Amino acid sequence: MGVIVGVDVEGESSSPVHELTDGKPLADIVGSWDVTVTAGQGNETLAPLVLKKDGDQIVGTFSGPQGDQGVEASIKDKAVTIWFSVRTQTGLIGVTMSGTADGDSMKGSMDFGGRGQGQWSAKRSSAIPAPVQAAESKADVTGTWAFQVETGAGTGTPTMTFKQEGEKVSGHYSGQLGEAPLTGTIKGNAIEFAFDVSVQGVSAHIVYSGTVEKDSMKGTVKLADFGDGTFTAKKKS
Repeated sequence: MGVIVGVDVEGESSSPVHELTDGKPLADIVGSWDVTVTAGQGNETLAPLVLKKDGDQIVGTFSGPQGDQGVEASIKDKAVTIWFSVRTQTGLIGVTMSGTADGDSMKGSMDFGGRGQGQWSAKRSSAIPAPVQAAESKADVTGTWAFQVETGAGTGTPTMTFKQEGEKVSGHYSGQLGEAPLTGTIKGNAIEFAFDVSVQGVSAHIVYSGTVEKDSMKGTVKLADFGDGTFTAKKKS
C-alpha cells in the first residue's frame, strides 16, 4: 500500500507537545532525512523528511508524491515519535511512527490508526536544508533512461524518456508492456511516476517509486494486481 502522509489542519492536533528531558541529552533529529516506509506486503515508499525546531516543538515537512505535508515530532532521550494523518477514501486516519534515533539513523514501527502495522527507517541526508543548497542539489531527470526491472515473473529492460518541469515529470514508457505516456512528480531526490497499459487484455496501473542520484535511480515498482518488483536505471542522454 502507498503511504500518503499529511496532517489534519482542520482541527486541533491530538499529539502531545515535545518537551526536553531534564538533565539528559536529547538525540538530535533536526535536519534532513531520507525515509523508507515498509507496509502492507512489503511495499516500500521512499521520501525525504525535514525536521526543525519551532519554539519548544519539533515540526517538519514530509515531501511525498502527493506534495509537501506537515508532521509533528517529539524526542525523549533517544525515543522518537512522529505523528501524521493518512488521508483515505473513508477520511483521515491517525498514524504514529515510534522508534529510536541513533546518530545519523532512525528506525521503528508504524501504527496506521489500529488498521495495520508497518516498519520505517531513516538515514540523515547529506543535503543541507537551506533554499540555496536545495536548489543546487535538485535532481534533473530530463532525458532518456535505460531501466532494469526485476519481478517475480522475470526481468525487463524498458526505456523511458522524461521531461522535468519544476516538480512535474512527464514522458514516455517503451518496453515489454508496450508503449504508454507517463506522468509523475519529483520532490528533492524522491521520484514517483505512473502509466497505464493493457496486460493480457486487462488494464494495469504501473507505479514506480524511488530515489535519484545524479545519473542513476533505483526503487520499487508496483505492477497493479500482477505483483511488485525492484528497478535500477541509468541515464543514457
